[in-house]
Amino acid sequence: MNIGVPRERRTDEHRVGLTPAAVGRLVAAGHTCAVEKNAGLGAGYADLEYEKAGARIVYSGEEAFGAPSWC
Repeated sequence: MNIGVPRERRTDEHRVGLTPAAVGRLVAAGHTCAVEKNAGLGAGYADLEYEKAGARIVYSGEEAFGAPSWC
């Protein structure tokens, strides 16, 4: 399954859909995860943490949700 995690767009909203640990578990189970650049910053997670967990960093919400080129 392809899973996308977009960056929150509302002002003062700092939640993120998945933590790097959750991404790691999904990737280990055979799924593909794309995380929009800076999606986890407000919650304290850097892009590098997501990459280390096996996610691919993408550069738009459309890329995270849509028909991504990273598949």
